[in-house]
Amino acid sequence: MITEIDVDVPVRTAYDQWTQFEDFPLFMDHVEQVRQTDDTHLHWTAKIAGVTREWDAEITEQSPDQRVAWTSVNGTDHAGVVTFHPLSDDTTRVVLQLDMDPHGLLEQIADKGGFVSDRAEKDLAGFKAFIEQRGKATGGWRDEVTRDPHRGAASERERLEALSRDELYAEAQERDIDGRSSMSREELVEALFSIYKCQPLLVKNWSEYE
Repeated sequence: MITEIDVDVPVRTAYDQWTQFEDFPLFMDHVEQVRQTDDTHLHWTAKIAGVTREWDAEITEQSPDQRVAWTSVNGTDHAGVVTFHPLSDDTTRVVLQLDMDPHGLLEQIADKGGFVSDRAEKDLAGFKAFIEQRGKATGGWRDEVTRDPHRGAASERERLEALSRDELYAEAQERDIDGRSSMSREELVEALFSIYKCQPLLVKNWSEYE
C-alpha cells in the first residue's frame, strides 16, 4: 500500500520532523505513544480497529533527507518505508509505503476494513498540517542507518526457534499452513521461516519520483 502527499516545507524540514518519532502522537491520533529506546529501536502503543496494541520496531535504514525504513520485531507484523522527494526549495513530496501481513484476527479485520490505507492517508494529512503550521521541525536526527539484508531473516529465525511447538502450531494455523498437525517442531519452524522469506519485499525503486 503506497500513499503520498506534498508538503509546503523544504525536504530537510520534512525529513527532520519525521525522525522525531516520539512526536508522532501530536499528528497521528491513533498513536498513543512512541518511545525510542535507542537510535534504531522504538516501542509503539497504538489503536488498531479500536483495540490498543503494543509492539517493538527496528529502524533498518535511514538516510538523511531521503528515506527511513523500519520493520516490526514482535507484535503487529508490518514493515514500512517513507521517502522524501524535493519538488522545489520549499515543497517536498512524502511517499509512505506500508506492508502488513494480516495473519492475526485483529490485523485481518483491520486489513479487510481498509484501516491501513485509510490510516496512512490520515497520518500523512496530519503530518502535513502539523509541519506546515510550525514551519520548522521539533528536532532532527541526521545520522545514517545502513540496511543489513541478513539481519531480518536472522531475527525471524531466532524468534521462531524460541517458540514452543504449541506456539508454532498456533502461528501455522493462523497462516493456514497445510499439514501442520503432523509436523514436528523443527518442521514448523522451517515452514514458517519459508513463508517469511517469500514475503514480498518493500519497493526499493523510487526513480519515478526523482
